[in-house]
Amino acid sequence: MDYRDHRAAFIFSDIARYRARLFDRLLAPHGLTTSQAWVLAELFVEDNLAQNEIARRMGVGTVTVGGLVERLEVRGLVSRHIDQEDRRIKRVVLKEAAKPIGRVLKGCGIEVNRVAFGGLREDEAQVLMDNLLTVRGQLLEALEGEKDLQSAADALLKKETETG
Repeated sequence: MDYRDHRAAFIFSDIARYRARLFDRLLAPHGLTTSQAWVLAELFVEDNLAQNEIARRMGVGTVTVGGLVERLEVRGLVSRHIDQEDRRIKRVVLKEAAKPIGRVLKGCGIEVNRVAFGGLREDEAQVLMDNLLTVRGQLLEALEGEKDLQSAADALLKKETETG
């Protein structure tokens, strides 16, 4: 298939959907959904985020995130509090009970990657990942670095370049 073909968009979309479906399957025994895991993952990368910031990073509405956070709060994994400087803002903080879930999320992510990259040699998988990061960066650059597109991936990539 020619990379310039319009079908590339379908391939990227399918990969994201299949990864999410497998991740959902692995999370189900732990009573979590991929969307809830995404909220937690954002908080594991950067805790004490405003609810609207989580929504922006996930590319969903604040009402959607409010429902996800509420379900996580009921489970005792997060708490919400009013921002000290702006009372309109609700901040979300991980609770101690979320730490074991963090290990579950990491394990599920490792398993999804094991399956996804399973047919590739380690060096091939690394080249693929490097190329995907290049594609991601070029798309972000074409969008002129829109701040509303920044996500946990950006924070993780920044940490990686700072430490290594």
